[in-house]
Amino acid sequence: MRQPKIVIVGAGLVGGSAALFAAVAIPSAEIVIIDVARVRAEGQTLDLAHAAALWGHNRYYAGDYENARDADIIVLTAGVGLQPGQTRLDLARTNAAITADIVDRTAPLAPDAIYVIATNPCDVLTSVVFDRLRCARERVISTGTSLDTGRLRSLLSERLGVVAPAIHAYVLGEHGESALIDWSGATVSGMPLEMFLARSGKELGPASRDMILRSVHESAKLIKEGKGATHYGVASAIGRICQAIVHNTDLILPVAIVHAEVEGVPEVCLSLPMVLNSRGAQLMAYPELNPIEREALQRSARIVKEATNSVLLDR
Repeated sequence: MRQPKIVIVGAGLVGGSAALFAAVAIPSAEIVIIDVARVRAEGQTLDLAHAAALWGHNRYYAGDYENARDADIIVLTAGVGLQPGQTRLDLARTNAAITADIVDRTAPLAPDAIYVIATNPCDVLTSVVFDRLRCARERVISTGTSLDTGRLRSLLSERLGVVAPAIHAYVLGEHGESALIDWSGATVSGMPLEMFLARSGKELGPASRDMILRSVHESAKLIKEGKGATHYGVASAIGRICQAIVHNTDLILPVAIVHAEVEGVPEVCLSLPMVLNSRGAQLMAYPELNPIEREALQRSARIVKEATNSVLLDR
């Protein structure tokens, strides 16, 4: 069996952590780290090699773009970070130029690769990559609201007193301020959320739900105030996405592709529950949302579409 090859472009905290999570999730994978500063990629791989000496994976190495040849998955984490006072969409123009250059360098070497975009604003940049490649939609994936969903389930786990894996609730839309929670489709231990609340005596009224959504949005700020950067959460999402692609698992995660249409908004990259396998990410069934949720999803789509159009028209 051919050894899977994962190329991570960007050797910062997210890229290095993503390499670690990907190696744990896919022990057979060859993992290449590329960075504009080669010494940073070499530092990450050396640190990872020392960790790997204790548990076995030793297939990391620092490379350049030529080492992206025949990659199965190309993960983009390179870009300028979020600055105080900025939104993720404010980053779009600068990081779009960086992203386009990476794609131009890697696409000729790995024409069949699936791209996973984690650089922010990840939904806008996924549209930039898709526009550049003009490939099948399912092959260009934004990490989207997979991280937001992890944050949501962690919060609900504390609130409801059950382990997070028993909770199936998704954050949908933009990975950013306009995201929404699909309360209509939420389940706990296989029961619809409302049934679980009634039977368990727990409370989760409108005010509590609004507070939970605000907490999801503010999680990154709290983490940055405490430790300076967020990286484990999104790196874990990258690892799970890569694992699902390599192992063809049909895992369902809220990730984003450029959809032909969402709530009347054409050609927009938004997160919906998607099936992940060796083909990439596909929408198998559109979620059933109530009118308020549909309106919120449409608003999110319009915000991302406006930002995307602005970036693409500049190019």
